[in-house]
Amino acid sequence: MNVAIVRDWIFQIFRFIIKSKFLNENPIKYDILRKLLSYRITKTPISIMVEPICQCNLKCPLCTTPHKYMTREKGMMRMETFQKLLDDTYRFVLHYDFDFAGEPFLHPQLFKMVRLASDRGVFTIVDSNGTLINDRRINEILDSRLNVLAVNIDNANQRTFEEFRLGADFNKTIEQIKRLCERKKEEKLTFPFIIAEIIVSRENERELQIINNLALNEIGVDAVFYKSICFPLHSDGFRRDNPVQELVDKYLPIIEKVKKRYNIVNGELKLKNPTFECNWRKKSLVLWDGRVSVCCYDYDGQYTFGNVNEDHFLDIWNSPKYRYYREKLIYNKKLALCRRCAYSF
Repeated sequence: MNVAIVRDWIFQIFRFIIKSKFLNENPIKYDILRKLLSYRITKTPISIMVEPICQCNLKCPLCTTPHKYMTREKGMMRMETFQKLLDDTYRFVLHYDFDFAGEPFLHPQLFKMVRLASDRGVFTIVDSNGTLINDRRINEILDSRLNVLAVNIDNANQRTFEEFRLGADFNKTIEQIKRLCERKKEEKLTFPFIIAEIIVSRENERELQIINNLALNEIGVDAVFYKSICFPLHSDGFRRDNPVQELVDKYLPIIEKVKKRYNIVNGELKLKNPTFECNWRKKSLVLWDGRVSVCCYDYDGQYTFGNVNEDHFLDIWNSPKYRYYREKLIYNKKLALCRRCAYSF
């Protein structure tokens, strides 16, 4: 199942719980309804993916960030940039997803950002590889009022985990995530809702139940999500001379029902027809330097429409060019990156 769809689904559940539990005494209900109404009337975005940093501590083989696939400049978001974005958007945006082309925990002020957003009534999600969690970070997580933390637990044994998450320490990562779950339980906290995300590959497709048991019963996360594998695709298909082909040969699942996104046609890897409508007409992506990008497949920042450091976010969102891209090109999948996108699954 597409992870973006699942995140949106979880948020709808949280929204329902909040509305039901605090029906009469909490202003959150009014705030959420007002934001949804804002989207319906003015077509403001429902959510924004915020890139805190474009750097990572790992070198995972399928990621664009540490390899030659990404050519744009790398850096981290200034607090002034984030504060400007928050000031521009908190009145209408439902949630921020702190994610994209880097490990968010590398940003020294990540949880200050989260707390600022939470204090303004913005639902917050952080996606992390989980390797940088320690006692100090656990305190920051629990104090920040973060709503959802998603961490990667792709394998249940040290060898395959550390081969897939190059640079990670399996035992340390598992122990620290477990400690976070224990602290949350000790303090009787509802949030953050902790999710283990598992990328299904050839190396773990027959061990999913073992990984599921590790995550839920031994570590103590709240839920497990499975993600179909996605390759850094640069053309309409993988030819045998494509350097990414070796990744396909190693990681593409064999079991058909878990090979969600791809087919092999005449020896080449081809995208299947997408099973979900692209939801980036309702969302936006803000890169670490403040540029506003079309979607999360634009990892090189080739399709940008302005910079929040220079203009109000809504002026960028409602600009003729951005509206044209959302309403005509993204909806009908006319962009070149749409033809090679594997995320609508």
